[in-house]
Amino acid sequence: MEAKLAAVFVSDLPGVSVSALCAELGISRQTFYKYRRRWAAEGPVGLVERSRRPHRSPQLMSAELEDEVVRLRKTLPLDNGAQTIAYHLERAGWPPPSVSAVHRALKRRGLVTPQPHKRPRTAWKRFEWPRPNDAWQIDATRWALADGREVWIMDVLDDHSRTLVAARACPGPTGEAAWDAFSAGVAAYGLPARVMSDNGACFTARFRGWGSGDGRCAFEWNLAAAGIEHLLSSPAHPQTCGKLERSHQTTKAWLTRQRPARTLTQLQNRLDDWRAFYNDQRPHRALAGRTPHERWRATPPATPGDPVGGDARASLHTVSRDGAFGWGQWLIGVGTEHASTPVLTVARGLHLTVLGAHGVIRTLTVDPTRRYQPTGRPRGPRPRN
Repeated sequence: MEAKLAAVFVSDLPGVSVSALCAELGISRQTFYKYRRRWAAEGPVGLVERSRRPHRSPQLMSAELEDEVVRLRKTLPLDNGAQTIAYHLERAGWPPPSVSAVHRALKRRGLVTPQPHKRPRTAWKRFEWPRPNDAWQIDATRWALADGREVWIMDVLDDHSRTLVAARACPGPTGEAAWDAFSAGVAAYGLPARVMSDNGACFTARFRGWGSGDGRCAFEWNLAAAGIEHLLSSPAHPQTCGKLERSHQTTKAWLTRQRPARTLTQLQNRLDDWRAFYNDQRPHRALAGRTPHERWRATPPATPGDPVGGDARASLHTVSRDGAFGWGQWLIGVGTEHASTPVLTVARGLHLTVLGAHGVIRTLTVDPTRRYQPTGRPRGPRPRN
């Protein structure tokens, strides 16, 4: 205000140079004459500081769109930040606003607290396999039931599409639980070319001195029999399965908002609901707002490598009380000791490899002239040891 008053009154004094006065006040000649015009037209009121907000803002978000932003902020079940809200608006047919515009709308309505002290963390260089089924990540994470009992969740994630191919509730991170989750994923999405895991005892015996003669556990043997490459992370390097580690956090955030499960069966039902929402409805930030299933369908999936070769097909079956299961038009005998257990069948043509929780149960070439494919063992009860 002092500079404005000096520009108005001192300039009328004799011998005062406008240029020198502007230099002393630190203003331009254009600003000096602007003050003079306002004083002449409005008097002292003309020198009051004015808002620089434009009279019209054609790009300003409409009231209807801002109301929809607020509604999504309050109703989205998970991940209701500005970026996710922008994805949902575009999918619903609204004119797509920028993420920053959505954030400003949330600030105007008092739904976010500005935190200018926060800065983005330095990001790791991301690596992504080029096709679905190029590589799956598998890992387990702890959870608790309503009574405080500790249980585990075995997750399997497709690296390319972020599709959660399996999420299985289990009492502990065992090899059987890992194979059950993997088999469930194969039944829905086919065989992957690779599986990535850490060095947990359920995934590998390589560093523990037990397992088969070459240091492999049942899970590793099953992968090898199916022609699937097993990629182990380096010790103390969780970034190898970083996408799944981050997915665990999102899964737990969703489960926290649900009613606590009392049993493993209830927890499995929650996980099934979560997978359906995650894969088909939730826009994924790493996928530019697409859902994992949209990303999955955009590229033909990969297949296992040379050990299986050809047109490998996989399917999950349950063995009957008679010790057999149906595969196509044939019945495959595996023995009554496997009754009521799930088996994974990998087929190339009529050549089958049948795998159970503890390894290969049987390999055979189907005889198309007979419906029942016997085990080859003598008939009658097996002798007791």
